[in-house]
Amino acid sequence: MVVAAADVPLQSSVSAAAFSSRRPALPVAPHEFFHRVPAAPRETAKKAAAAAAEGGELLRLSDLERVCYLGEGACGEVTKVRHRRTGAVFALKTAHYAGPSGAADEEAEALRRSAGSPHVVRCHVVFGGGGGAAAAPAYVLELMDAGTLGGVLGRRGGRGVPEPALAEVAARCLQGLAHVHSRGVAHLDLRPDNLLANSRGDVKIGDFSVSRILYGGAGERRRVSVAVGSPMYLSPERFEPDARAGPRGAIAADVWGFGVTVLELFLGRRPFLAPGVRPSFEKLRQAICDGEPLSALGSAAASPELRGFLAACLQKDPRRRATVAQLLAHPFVARRHVDESRRALRELIAETLED
Repeated sequence: MVVAAADVPLQSSVSAAAFSSRRPALPVAPHEFFHRVPAAPRETAKKAAAAAAEGGELLRLSDLERVCYLGEGACGEVTKVRHRRTGAVFALKTAHYAGPSGAADEEAEALRRSAGSPHVVRCHVVFGGGGGAAAAPAYVLELMDAGTLGGVLGRRGGRGVPEPALAEVAARCLQGLAHVHSRGVAHLDLRPDNLLANSRGDVKIGDFSVSRILYGGAGERRRVSVAVGSPMYLSPERFEPDARAGPRGAIAADVWGFGVTVLELFLGRRPFLAPGVRPSFEKLRQAICDGEPLSALGSAAASPELRGFLAACLQKDPRRRATVAQLLAHPFVARRHVDESRRALRELIAETLED
């Protein structure tokens, strides 16, 4: 559901703890759980603290000034914006589709349900079109200053992510996925460009543009379209005409997309593509449905733990695919040296920001 008004309270009347204890199906409007505008690091802490003390302050879209362009996808454009009074910075996503629309409602509801995890990008405010047909929804999001993992990979010039750092990425994404799924949401577009990083070494799931809500208002299971998302990351069953799935199948589809993402990050390139080639949709379908995904590893020096982890993610039969809980318990993640992995990830991200 999208907030129809142009003004949204900075201060939430619902605490984060209270929200996390609620059942996902409760009809809570997005503005009822968004927190106050946070301070930008260091420079604006005092200003933001003063703003927080002023109860009832409203955030308007006009309060945000454009800083720079960050990127664009199939569903929207993202810019860096600054709150004029406090100096706090955010990522503002403006959807390409106009509201009101089912797509806008689904994305806003997915963001609402997925709130509360440190491994999911935080949404502060959803601005709607006020009931008009022309205005596109806009989402005020947490700014991740290192960009996407796809960008991190690009800045590494074809070098993949070493296993210690990759294990940390996998752990954080799996924890985020476990949270999202527990709230009745399937992401359905997991890929490096939708995993965001910051200079502190955090990695978070973002972009819920094509996500689906898996349970209705009365808790009933829904069959949702899974023939959405980026073809490179679709599991074999999602290539079926008008592919649909219940909660279990949609969650299994996320596991496949996550597995392809881990494989791509390790290789430093997209696994189903020859270098410099953009195959047709049909050739890509054949490669995914008829080929052997792990053949992309070739002679790469992947550990037995990583190979086993990828094999568990990339089972073609969704009934045999590992669950998120099983992947969290897999040796590649569960037996990593946590401190070393976190340091490796933080240093890798910092290195790409210096280039």
